[in-house]
Amino acid sequence: RLVRIEQDILAKNRGYAGENRARLSSLGTLALNLVSSPGAGKTSLLVATINALKSRLPVAVIEGDQETSNDADRIRATGAPAVQI
Repeated sequence: RLVRIEQDILAKNRGYAGENRARLSSLGTLALNLVSSPGAGKTSLLVATINALKSRLPVAVIEGDQETSNDADRIRATGAPAVQI
């Protein structure tokens, strides 16, 4: 006899994400999640985007580089705040 047990292991994370989306939406804040392989140009895209928008909109970055703080340092060099996690 086989008993199948299924559990949505990401349900809690989806709940947190939903709460975050609702809070950001209520504040009129746009949040983007850039994910790609190392060296794909995410930080270069962020730097160019920040430089294009910083005189018109507030911009901040949560940086998830697990190896170094180099990317967060590049973001901070634009004048935008960056938090390294």
